[in-house]
Amino acid sequence: MELPEVTFFSDFYFWFNTETKKEYYATPLYFYKADFHLDTENKLRDVYYKETEKTDNGLKHPATLYFPFQEKFGLMLLRFLNADLSNFESANKSFFYAYGFEILKDLDKDYKFELSKNYGSNENYLKATNKIFEDLQENLIDLQQELIKAVTYIYNLNNNSELEKYTYTERFAVYLIKRMGKLHTYYKNDFVMRDSYSKKYQEFSNKNEYDILESLHTKNMFLSMSDTHKSNDLSSICYAILDELSKTPNYPIKKCQNCGMYFIPTSKVDEIYCDYPKENSKTCRDLGAFQSYTERLKQNKAMGEYRRTYQQKFMQVRKNKENKELFKNFETWKKQAKEKINLMKKGKLTESEVYEWILKNK
Repeated sequence: MELPEVTFFSDFYFWFNTETKKEYYATPLYFYKADFHLDTENKLRDVYYKETEKTDNGLKHPATLYFPFQEKFGLMLLRFLNADLSNFESANKSFFYAYGFEILKDLDKDYKFELSKNYGSNENYLKATNKIFEDLQENLIDLQQELIKAVTYIYNLNNNSELEKYTYTERFAVYLIKRMGKLHTYYKNDFVMRDSYSKKYQEFSNKNEYDILESLHTKNMFLSMSDTHKSNDLSSICYAILDELSKTPNYPIKKCQNCGMYFIPTSKVDEIYCDYPKENSKTCRDLGAFQSYTERLKQNKAMGEYRRTYQQKFMQVRKNKENKELFKNFETWKKQAKEKINLMKKGKLTESEVYEWILKNK
């Protein structure tokens, strides 16, 4: 996807493709290195901004806005909901490293926001951006809490039975109409550049008008439009993302039942664990599935009896190493017991049937 052909400067741009569940953004990110060299002829620069496994590579400079980042639809909002805003370092690591500080320029209209294209050194950069964060930290925490309240209502994260039958869009509308929070004020600093199908020019420019009409008609084609947003106000950006997300059915925001982070399911709508990698490289989905499996085993009387009997037989064999008959019987029992358990897992034997077999063959 490309941006519409408009004049652009040092602003934050973002747009969506709800069909492919992708969102795109372009930001100059001037401030992440003190110096850099831009090779305009080859569209290369010697410093690239920090990447994550969920972010595609892209050049970051006002002259290269046609190389946007591509992410999972809604990821920017999720990152902000999950951001640690307790201090500059954690806020930068969990959120601002990806989107830059220019998105705070219009967050507080009374705040004097001073930015520079070149700070001369990394120390000066960190000092300047640290001050920006500290001056606006209270605003950011308030904004995060307001968005959490809105998301909790819109996606019914409190499991309110009275809200279950209503759609995300319906809840979003009521949340705004009834002014249940400050969300209704967050749209003001969002300049929307309407899609006029200009991005389809290269694709269809060699065809005449009737060829295009015939293609659309016979193939029942639908050319989706994708408006581009320009904003330097984080609250307006989050509002626009949440507005678009609420219109997307079967694409909910959930709260992980293991770590408490907000996420959007990747496969099943009813997922309860996120897939964010933790320090041990395991995801909550992996850990949760293992914990659930372990808990089920604890509650399974057949498995409990199997483990107890196994330990007893194993210790007997260990104490009587010279008794080959005892060892042979143990190996036979172990093989048969595993076969019974596998049949139980496949639903071909009941828990009681396996339990009774283990008791009879102790």
